[in-house]
Amino acid sequence: MLRFFRLLLRPLEFGGRGGYFEISRLAWPLIIMGASNTIMQFVDRKFLSSLSTTAVAAALPAGILYFTLFCIFFFTAGFTSAIVAQYHGAKDKESVLSTVWSGAYFSVAAALIIVFALPSLGEWLIKLGGHSPELITFELEYYHALIPSGAFGCASVPFFSFFSGRGKTLPVAIINILGCLLNIPLDYAFIFGWGSLPALGIMGAGLATSICAMFTMITVIVYFLLHDQRDYPTRSQRKPVWSCVVRLVRYGVPSGVQIAFDVGAFTLVTFAVGHLGSLALAAHVITLSINNMFFIPLLGLSEATAILSGQYIGRAKHGIARRVAHRSWRIAALYMTLGGIVYLVFPVMLAEMFGPEQNREEFQSVIITVRWLLAVAFLFNFCDTLKFIYTAALRGAGDTRVVLIICMCCSYGLMVPGTFLLIWWFKTSVIMIWLWLAFVALIEGSFLLLRFRAGKWRFIRMIKPPTRIAKLDERR
Repeated sequence: MLRFFRLLLRPLEFGGRGGYFEISRLAWPLIIMGASNTIMQFVDRKFLSSLSTTAVAAALPAGILYFTLFCIFFFTAGFTSAIVAQYHGAKDKESVLSTVWSGAYFSVAAALIIVFALPSLGEWLIKLGGHSPELITFELEYYHALIPSGAFGCASVPFFSFFSGRGKTLPVAIINILGCLLNIPLDYAFIFGWGSLPALGIMGAGLATSICAMFTMITVIVYFLLHDQRDYPTRSQRKPVWSCVVRLVRYGVPSGVQIAFDVGAFTLVTFAVGHLGSLALAAHVITLSINNMFFIPLLGLSEATAILSGQYIGRAKHGIARRVAHRSWRIAALYMTLGGIVYLVFPVMLAEMFGPEQNREEFQSVIITVRWLLAVAFLFNFCDTLKFIYTAALRGAGDTRVVLIICMCCSYGLMVPGTFLLIWWFKTSVIMIWLWLAFVALIEGSFLLLRFRAGKWRFIRMIKPPTRIAKLDERR
């Protein structure tokens, strides 16, 4: 521990290329964006908890299922950011624009699949989950209302990548924050009704999210097209380049599939927890909602890690890219430690934020479970920082296939089978499920760290660098 703090606080770690200051400069807008998304999700859960415990319990499995089914398209298109980062590091502006527009055409095709194929597939999977009829009804309403937001989000992500991949994270954050702020009044109006607008309940929460996703898509596209044409001719260079599409699919699909498998495994766990009863599921959902308040901003740090690593790899500065990853993990570990202290000191206050106005006696048993789950979440988060930071660093280098293999083995070789055994064979509690999840997170994070330390990512050539960069690369 003492060595960790010595490494964390060395003066050389703060300044210079790839230091804490440079990481923070890229990360803070993304962290604020993550915080705003967390607030939006909190408002969703808070409004839904005012309806009933069943409504808030239905929101998580339906939301995770929706995210699982569309994220393979979303994160494949989102890999545009990693490619843009390397081209930006290599100072190849023409290839930056070709990558963005190629990603945009891919995203339009993906959005059509989301709209026309995912509704029936999701409905079949929700009914297959075996939850109570009341829970299934809420889950179906929320799921169908969220579908348009997936299409809009997928269509907008390549245009966001134009800015984030070049390290211009502030416009990305501002646009997303505006969308989140819009979501709050829309949530209230659609869930509870306003004026002539009828109360739509949980369906209203999903519709509000979809409208906000449409707003952010339109805003980022307009902002992209209005960019200074002398710097980047965003309006004239619109033709897709086949090699860019192939590169996006080659490296992006494993990244998208990895996240889909990861979230899909967690979806199976959540649906399995539903068989422990509605109170156990409600405690599980509330703990996850609280955890997101602290954990989602960490996604901004991991995204900054991928961007900065990719930029230095594009400049053939692999040593700096390696230090960026390690420094980012130290920041993440410190942050999650502080968050864990809050979990241990204020568990009841955090749980009470999601308490319903009725059935207070029933909710007291939920609070007792949440207190224990938050203590386990402290351990889970610390283990998960390894996974998120080093996955981001490997993604920035294009080492996405091995990450996919590690994820599949841990998720479907350990997490899902272990959870099913604990629930149906050992008849255990939701607290033991969370302890098992923390153990699997430690195993997965350790494998990703070992993969990164092995250095195989240094030899991946995701882009063809300019001659001067190639010469630098050959000397390393």
